[in-house]
Amino acid sequence: MKAKDIFIGPLVRRAQEDVVVICLATFNPFNLRFSVKEYGKAKWLGHDDMPVNVAVSPNLFFYFGRVTPKDTKFPTHALLAYSIGELDPANELADYTAFEAIVKEDSLAYGDSPLPTFFLQSPTRKLNVLYGSCRKIHDAKGGKMDALSNGDTLLASTFDNLDKRPAILCLGGDQIYADDVHKAAMSEVLALASAIEVANPEKLPIPVALPGIGGRQDFVTKHAGFTSSESANHLVTFAEYLAMYGLTWNKNNWVSPSSELQHFIGSLDKVRRLLANIPSYMIFDDHDVTDDWNLSLKWQQNVILRKLGKRIVANGLMAFWLCQGYGNDPYLYSDQTAYDIADRIRNRHKNYNFVENVFLRMDNWEFFTPTYPFVYFLDTRTKRGPKDGLGGTDYSAPAYLKSVPSWEVTFKRLQQPLKRQNQNLPLVFVSAAPVFGFTFIEDLQKAVSTVAGPYFLDLESWSANRRHLMLFLQLMGNKNVVLLSGDVHYAFTSTVKFMVFDDKTLRDAIKLMPFGVTLPRTPVGATPTYDALWTAQFIQLTSSALKNFASTAFTQTPAHLTSMEPAMILTEADDREFGKFENNEFTIYESNPFNPDRLIKVKKGKDEVKPARLFRQRINDAFNSRYIGEHNLGVVSFNDKTVTNYFFTSSGKDSERVMS
Repeated sequence: MKAKDIFIGPLVRRAQEDVVVICLATFNPFNLRFSVKEYGKAKWLGHDDMPVNVAVSPNLFFYFGRVTPKDTKFPTHALLAYSIGELDPANELADYTAFEAIVKEDSLAYGDSPLPTFFLQSPTRKLNVLYGSCRKIHDAKGGKMDALSNGDTLLASTFDNLDKRPAILCLGGDQIYADDVHKAAMSEVLALASAIEVANPEKLPIPVALPGIGGRQDFVTKHAGFTSSESANHLVTFAEYLAMYGLTWNKNNWVSPSSELQHFIGSLDKVRRLLANIPSYMIFDDHDVTDDWNLSLKWQQNVILRKLGKRIVANGLMAFWLCQGYGNDPYLYSDQTAYDIADRIRNRHKNYNFVENVFLRMDNWEFFTPTYPFVYFLDTRTKRGPKDGLGGTDYSAPAYLKSVPSWEVTFKRLQQPLKRQNQNLPLVFVSAAPVFGFTFIEDLQKAVSTVAGPYFLDLESWSANRRHLMLFLQLMGNKNVVLLSGDVHYAFTSTVKFMVFDDKTLRDAIKLMPFGVTLPRTPVGATPTYDALWTAQFIQLTSSALKNFASTAFTQTPAHLTSMEPAMILTEADDREFGKFENNEFTIYESNPFNPDRLIKVKKGKDEVKPARLFRQRINDAFNSRYIGEHNLGVVSFNDKTVTNYFFTSSGKDSERVMS
């Protein structure tokens, strides 16, 4: 095996005490052994001689080594190293010299280590996490630096200092951009896809030729039903999606790098080394498949009912499963299921429609990390519901990011990690889109000034659907919750207080609560008391983008935004009041009939207000980071109840905050 044989990898994926997953994709077939040991020691702690092998084509092979310890468990808080050996014909002895030569040639290790390294967090020590999203090859508006390369800089400086070295990398979506592809990158995509397909190119399900560079906007709009306005070079075939991953993660796959993209290509060696030395966990957002993917149920129907639309979405998911999804947690799939999926990918040309259905119906995308606290990755793309809930009819409106039935599945999956986790630790989610955004705050402030007006505007955010947002907040009970998010192409932090009162809407909602969900306090008696039942605290940390940029029109607006004062109070009648709740009494801000520019404060009792929920968000203040419009990577540490966060930008640490 030589450096030029590697398509992507090596990547450390799921890593825990009883298994370490390592992914490698090559242009030629090899008989491989994946091995793990303690750094600096000779004895191997475990091997995998039978990795899951997915033969995409005669020219591309994916290997997933699932290394298990020979004796008890892999040690925690100890530096571990791994290697990949080529087995002899008898499958007994492995030669690791070729891999070690590749590590040296491509600079895949840190310090003086001859091999890539990683470590497993100890349950009693703090958890250091890198997180980010949205990495578009050709964006330079947010700076020419690829912020993901900052993770490499951080690991290089903390190589053997495990108290400071990040333990995991969480990528929250848009790891590739399938719709918005630069023409220079598309040239490389087509060349690499052709090399992958060899003499068996994918046959489209419609009798129309696939346009070349710059000619696909009308093609995917008309024949696939896509809605992206940046689709001139939209990826279509399975090989094209795979090629994009190859170009995104390995500099060696670029044949004739364009000077226009040097700001991206120049950082790829650092990004590749990072991915080789830290367990990485990933979830999709829309651009991993196409812009606006499943934005509404109407969008979903329009696309999936078209043969080409169905094919492209399935190709995107199939490539995601190989390059991102399976490595998150291979044990979500039995060995036989994994082998069956590998066989279907290998033989996809024989019955492509069947393979499409396999991936479109797959529901094992959610998972949690084997850390303390655990990080639960939400699937907010494939299990959506109508805007107005069960039995809803508004199919063109922004969908629930998660349907009520999908929440039931999520809460069942949450029970296992919740039982093993110290109650002092927060509940941590990765949500591709922010739950609470700048737009939410800005429009609430407008509403305060007029005591009226719209405030849920971001159609790709949770707040586009108020009932969905309130359902999520309510389901969190009285927990301390941390949300890691991306999507919006700028970075910020936000702290939120959410109170639930005993009102009629809560009593009605309890009847529809997902199975297995219990509330901190259940209302008693026959009629609502409007007493405060519980309070949840949220910290939202949004890192976006690793390499993308919000529109100039938007980036000029958030500077004036400050904490939301007063709070928003949703009443039983679904009206909005603005004010404060202190000492079991409300102070409501109302319009002044004699001076419309000023508000008056009116004291009201709970029976007069009839509160249902109270929501207060802090943003852009002493407790939270500033708005960051340049490329950034989030760095967060969890130490018992304390959360420390900063953003790594071209100028170094930015907006470090300690939150509890």
